[in-house]
Amino acid sequence: MAGFLKKALGIFVEFDEDSTTGNSPESTSQGSGGSGSLGNMLNQAETEKFEKYFDNLFDKANLPGPDYFEFFKMMETLEAHIHDEKARLAATFASLSIQGLTKHTLLETAGKYKEIIEKDHYDFELAFQEKLKAEVGQRQMEIGELEEGIVSRSEQIQKLTKEISEAQVKMGQIKGEVTEAENKLSRNNNGYQLASKAITAKIARDIQKIQTNL
Repeated sequence: MAGFLKKALGIFVEFDEDSTTGNSPESTSQGSGGSGSLGNMLNQAETEKFEKYFDNLFDKANLPGPDYFEFFKMMETLEAHIHDEKARLAATFASLSIQGLTKHTLLETAGKYKEIIEKDHYDFELAFQEKLKAEVGQRQMEIGELEEGIVSRSEQIQKLTKEISEAQVKMGQIKGEVTEAENKLSRNNNGYQLASKAITAKIARDIQKIQTNL
C-alpha cells in the first residue's frame, strides 16, 4: 500500500518529509482534527505506520478472488510504468478481469472495504475516547484537585495573614497599655516614696521639738 495512503490523505493533511518522529494513533487523531498542536500534518514515519495498519486491516478482510484490494495494489504497482491514470485503470482492470474481476465486483467490494474502514473508525474513536478519559481525564481531575487545594490554601494563607496582622495590631495596643500602666505605677511609687519620706522627716522633727521644748 506504499504511497496509497499518502495520496488519499493529500487533500486533508500536509506531510513533514524531514521528520521521522512517530506518534501514537491517538495523538495523530487529535492533530488531524486541527485542535492539537500537530495540526493537519503527518511525518514520514506516521504515514508508513498508518499505511501498514490499513494494509493489515484490508489484508485480514480480503475477500476470495480479485477484488478492490488487489485492484488498488496493482494500480500502485503500475504507476511507475503507466503514468496516465485512466490508462492505468484500464490496464489494471483488464489484467484482473482475466482472473474473474468484474466492474460490479470491483464496486461492490470497494463499498465493503469502505464499510470496514468506517467500522474500524468507529471502534478506534471508542478506544480513543476511553484512553483519553483514562489517561487525560484522570490527570485533569488531579489538576482540578490541585487547583482546589491551592485555592483552599491561599484562602487559609489570607486568613492567617489577616489574623497575624490583627494580632500585631492588638499586640501594639497591649504594649501601649503596658507602658502606660508601668508609667502610672512608677509615678505612684515615686510619689509614695517622696510622701512617705516627707512625713517620716516631719514626724522625726516633731519628736525632736517635743523632747526639746516640753
